[in-house]
Amino acid sequence: MFQQLSKRDVLVVIVLVLVTGIFGYYYANNQACNLLWLKTYPVRAELSARHISCREDSPTWLVDMLRHQTKYNNAPANQIAYIEPNGTLHHCENGYIGEYPLLSDSVTAQTRFRYASVTKLWTADATLQLIKDNKLSLDTPLTDIISEIDAPIDSRINDITIDQLLAHRAGFDRYSVFGQDMFNTGEDICPNHIAGLNDITLGFEPDSKTSYSNLGYCLLGEVISRLNNKPYTNIIAQQYNFADSTLQFISNKPMADEVTYNYVETGLTGISDIYSAFDYEGLASAAGLSGNAIDLVQQAHNMAAKPMPNILSIDPKSACDITQIAECYGYAMVNYQPQPDLPMVHYRDGNLLGLSSLVAIDEQGGVVALLSNGTADHVKEDSNEVKIMIYEYLTKR
Repeated sequence: MFQQLSKRDVLVVIVLVLVTGIFGYYYANNQACNLLWLKTYPVRAELSARHISCREDSPTWLVDMLRHQTKYNNAPANQIAYIEPNGTLHHCENGYIGEYPLLSDSVTAQTRFRYASVTKLWTADATLQLIKDNKLSLDTPLTDIISEIDAPIDSRINDITIDQLLAHRAGFDRYSVFGQDMFNTGEDICPNHIAGLNDITLGFEPDSKTSYSNLGYCLLGEVISRLNNKPYTNIIAQQYNFADSTLQFISNKPMADEVTYNYVETGLTGISDIYSAFDYEGLASAAGLSGNAIDLVQQAHNMAAKPMPNILSIDPKSACDITQIAECYGYAMVNYQPQPDLPMVHYRDGNLLGLSSLVAIDEQGGVVALLSNGTADHVKEDSNEVKIMIYEYLTKR
């Protein structure tokens, strides 16, 4: 057969066989295909970084932040919004809504992103409002509101207070068997089986240390619901005027105006996408909101301007080291002040598979919101780097 073909024809046949073999291999091997897709990221990042749009007169550092997220933190699509202390709003966006650059519509100021744990700002603010309305106090025991907790095997659960839930100091260790991880692993405790709190043992003595807890904020969502006699989601949507914004609670499927997230499964977890990986009903008060950066920055700005206690309030019992960006929570946010003579900035961030979010608020009333459709390789270290960059921009304006 090959004797009847020219050398050029033979070469073409060989190339076609190789291409077909390679295509067939990646088509049949999903993990290899995903790894190959990840290797294309520098090309996608370069295209996204070249496509940045900003509101007129926005500070140049907003562009710098988007380029940093795109180049170093696996986020080809981003939004950033900034409200100056005088109330002036700025915003920038970059990237594409779909997976493929140039073939997808560009991200705009109205594109939807998931907020992840930044959602906790609404839960904290609504809880603090109940305190201002004299329906609750920081010292109110959780058992005064949640009647299902009636015979806990760990008596310390009877003493958990609203203050401790807000500040992640209630004794729930997220790394223990009763830590209420975000993933669908076994039967949940909150919101559907709260009586299960009678059967658990706390990970540590309440108020003895800080341990970030989604379970604690789910329980705060239940407190808000029961004191208002309405579902948590209905209360928050009404109280914060969701009808006049892009804000919506998420579900286990993408919304029509939502960005695509830069996540592919490369291991053996079996998690193929971010939509089926989580119990979104259980996460509503901890990580259940979505919207754009402008609505996020405006709502955070309004919360920070409220009378104390508000989302900037510091828990006096925590006695943590605010010179480090760590788990040094107030009633809603992490507090960071690198030296006593330098300004303080408050942070609330969040991460899910393939996305990240961040709000930063300074002492003068400046607020930044950053939404990204990717997650850094080293979440803690890279996230802290971003926070320090924003700290320097905010405090040197």
